[in-house]
Amino acid sequence: MTETLANIFFSNGNWNIILLIIGICSVLSCAIFIERILFLNKSQLDTNQFIIRLRHTIKNGNIVEAIQICEELGGCIANVIQAGLSKHTKGKEQIESAMQRRGMIEIAELERNAKILSIIAYITPLIGLLGTVIGFIQAFSEMRMSNLVDISATNLGAAMEYALVTTAAGLVVAIPTVIAYNYIVHRIEQFILEIQTTSSEVVDLLIDSSLVDQSYAF
Repeated sequence: MTETLANIFFSNGNWNIILLIIGICSVLSCAIFIERILFLNKSQLDTNQFIIRLRHTIKNGNIVEAIQICEELGGCIANVIQAGLSKHTKGKEQIESAMQRRGMIEIAELERNAKILSIIAYITPLIGLLGTVIGFIQAFSEMRMSNLVDISATNLGAAMEYALVTTAAGLVVAIPTVIAYNYIVHRIEQFILEIQTTSSEVVDLLIDSSLVDQSYAF
């Protein structure tokens, strides 16, 4: 049975299932990382310039123009601010609540597919370890079948080679994937911080410009 199991995973060609799975994980990891980087770069916004433009329009009481600025710029930060500006006639609590709800949606969009990178980083070493175990099974099966008399050095060496290669392949994919995942998480944390600080500044601008009904009952 062990020989049959080994043959399933270790064919005579280069089409090894374990390595194939690791290769698929590698391609998937690269694709997700590139897609997330492009999305995050697209969502990036110069918050200082954004606040300067909003400050001018809000102080002039032109909320419609401020909303148009948010629509023009787009991105997660502008979308959150737009949600708050649309509630400018309400109380402070409702403005902050609208921003918070929109912020949760935008953060979920920023984090989309990022968790898959974490999963790939976790499972690829395990898949490589599975290949190692199967390789040792094949090696010991070769020794058992030959009764230690006529051991095929070629078959034994091939099994040990596969055992080492699959482990190395799993680590080669996992290590950069861990780095990529942590980089994406760091970028997302920066976005969250910018959303929080920008939202707070906009609420203060609305209050200072007397555009918020502070007596409004939430």
